[in-house]
Amino acid sequence: MKLRTVGIATAVVMASGVAFAQSATAPEKVITFVQKAPAPKERIVVKEKVVVGQPLPDTVVVTPIPDETGYAYAIVNDERVIVEPSTRKVIQVIQ
Repeated sequence: MKLRTVGIATAVVMASGVAFAQSATAPEKVITFVQKAPAPKERIVVKEKVVVGQPLPDTVVVTPIPDETGYAYAIVNDERVIVEPSTRKVIQVIQ
């Protein structure tokens, strides 16, 4: 019974962390910059699905956003994504 309670508590904590990561959004200035940034000449495609809270594969080049040290971006699978540069975790997918 104790083990089951610990498992449930762990699941709740993990789910709340995922919900927090998905609710976090970048400032409007960063979003606008990424929307207007030119696409790379060669299309970048990865097999993995781009997911908020998950890091981009190491093969994807992320570009720092000027004057916004906490943000970088990439265009992957035709999606513009904002990432945290130090961890490469996706913060937001721009629609």
